[in-house]
Amino acid sequence: MAAVNWRTFVKTGRDHLLRRKPRLQRTIRELARRGHLPPAVWLRLHPIGIWTLRAPDGAPFLYNSDFDDDRLARHIVWTELRHWESSVQPVLFELARHAEVFLDVGAYSGIYTLLACVANRDLHAIACEPNPANLAQLRSNVRLNGLDNRVTIVAEALSWACGRGRLTIPADTSRATLRRVPGRAGTREIEVEVTTGDQLLGDGRVDLIKVDVEGLESQILAGLEKVLAAHRPTIIAECLDQQALLRVRATTFRFGYHHIYHLDGHGPVPIDDTFIHPQRCPHFLFRTEPMVYPGRITTGQESRSAGG
Repeated sequence: MAAVNWRTFVKTGRDHLLRRKPRLQRTIRELARRGHLPPAVWLRLHPIGIWTLRAPDGAPFLYNSDFDDDRLARHIVWTELRHWESSVQPVLFELARHAEVFLDVGAYSGIYTLLACVANRDLHAIACEPNPANLAQLRSNVRLNGLDNRVTIVAEALSWACGRGRLTIPADTSRATLRRVPGRAGTREIEVEVTTGDQLLGDGRVDLIKVDVEGLESQILAGLEKVLAAHRPTIIAECLDQQALLRVRATTFRFGYHHIYHLDGHGPVPIDDTFIHPQRCPHFLFRTEPMVYPGRITTGQESRSAGG
């Protein structure tokens, strides 16, 4: 009976209760952050409202999780980024410190755009997000942090050629893709404008690129050939499996990207042709020059704890 009541509470009453009881939300967050509340519980609860998060150096920024489609909010808010891509955040944050222009492809709610802007007050970000639901949250988060004049939002998908495409949007909208995904329950499709990175940027420079588009990373980079050839930006790409990694390596190798690193939680680890994709920590860093990474990877929550 208790299990039935719990499921009913989670499905029908959680948002109403959490919205009415902000102190309860703060308690959930504190318990989750300290590891006293199991993920099986907090992953079922969607945080509601505007939250203060901490960048890897402890600097605060705001995040609006009041969007039902934001499946990442539970990871981002309840544990203050500790349980979400903790091997990627600090590396991107450090690289953004020294970048002038950051291209965020598959920006989703804008979390990496926000982190990059916090890392470097002089940085300009270009955030590409074709999904209308996520686009609304991206705009909200940019506006909330006063970044309207530092972030260019592009409501188009990027690929290897310009035109129009069908965006498949599953229930977890963080996995929206231009690939056809037949037979997946809860999916819908919308038509979106598609452009290339070269067309978008023109002669403009870019120093840092993050690409997370559910398996089409190599196509995105194929549409950025002029940019890669001219500016040699550092690339962080999600590669979900061995074949995806090989495709991205082949695309970037022609432009001098001979230094590849796996972001595995211990810092950027160099890999070679014998590397086998571990099916976890699926993010990789591509550079034309060797990288020296300063220190151990830390998350925003660890920085906050160290600072008291």
